Parts: sequence; structure tokens; C-alpha cells
Amino acid sequence: MLTKAHTLNSARAFGNVSVRNSKLPGSAFAISPSACKVGMKLAAVKGSVCSKCYAMKLEKMRPSVRHGWNANLEKSVAAIANNPMEWAEAIAHQINHYALKSGVYYHRWFDAGDLQSVEMLAAIIMVVKLTSGVKHWLPTREAMIVRDYLQAYGAFPDNLVVRVSSTMVGDKPVSRAANTSTVHKKGTPAHGHTCPASTQGNACGDCRACWNKAVDNVSYPLH
Repeated sequence: MLTKAHTLNSARAFGNVSVRNSKLPGSAFAISPSACKVGMKLAAVKGSVCSKCYAMKLEKMRPSVRHGWNANLEKSVAAIANNPMEWAEAIAHQINHYALKSGVYYHRWFDAGDLQSVEMLAAIIMVVKLTSGVKHWLPTREAMIVRDYLQAYGAFPDNLVVRVSSTMVGDKPVSRAANTSTVHKKGTPAHGHTCPASTQGNACGDCRACWNKAVDNVSYPLH
């Protein structure tokens, strides 16, 4: 049962779902990468998958982007702590609106940033359930948060793929995770499905492997 009927403007007060990333199909949700827990540690480690983070570079280059991502972080953390279902309804309203408007039923979580807590992941699951016609992809380096959520709540909904990322370039996929992602250097073998974006303008194009639970691992070429 909905706790509040939203308009698009009222829903955005809880955080802004974006459709401005032309590289992705559908919608996306981002928060500041400066808040990444594992990611900020890895950013200082040479050879890690976060050592050349594009989102941190973009945040430094464009103050308006930094402001928007920080606003999403602050609004989401506060709303989830106070009333996670209300936050979920507001974000779901936006995702469903954009999916119906565009006819593209795909959503990516964290094209910048990462999970902050088990509570945030639980709230995202609420969004996923309220957008049952949309396929969701959530890439993360927060393996402990994923593990703790699964121990507390059980499996993820069918329309959500959570991909736990390896930490170092060239690493094998993370063990004990149903879906994973890796990064490989050019000219070295990839694990599982190779992301084709680097050969098609750094865009997904027609590929939807990241959203497909049948694809165990997606490997991204280092760029």
C-alpha cells in the first residue's frame, strides 16, 4: 500500500533519477563517489578497479554534477533512515514514469557511487518490487553489505541483478556471489562475457548482459 501519492516533482525531493546518461538504456541513479566505502580505499591502490574512477574525475570537473550527486546522497540517506518505504515509492515513481515514457524498461543503480548500508540495499529492493516491469542492475564493491543483506532477508527479486565486482584489474570473479563483474587489460583473457561498449562508443548499444542473471560474469576492458 502506498503511503503517499507522488507527482514527478514531489518524488524528486527524495533524490533524482536520471535519464541523461546517453551511454545507458533507460534510467539511472547516482550518488557521490566520494562516499564509497570500499571504493575510496581502492582509489588509492594502484592497479585497483577504482584507481582511475571516471566518476571522481567528473565530479571534480563539473560542480553541478558534484552538487547533484551529493544531494542524492544526503536526501537518500536521510529518507531511508526516516521512512524507507516513502523513499522507495518516490524513486519507483520516477523509474516507472521514465520507463513508460520511453518504452525502455531498464534501470542502473550507481552509475556513480555505491551502496552505503544494508538498510539502503533493503530500500532499493523495495523500489525493485514497486517497479516489477523494469529490469534492474546494481554493480557494487560492497560485498559485505550484499552478504549481510542476503543472510538477513534472502534472495534478490527476479528483476534485479546485483553484480559484485572484483577489486583489482585482472582478478578472477568474486567467489560466493551469484553474479559478478571483473576488469581485464587489453590483450588478456576475459572471464565470461566481454562488455562490448569499448567498440561501440562506450555505450551499451543493444547489449543487456549486465541485466541478465544468466550471465554469471561480465568483464570490462580497462580503459
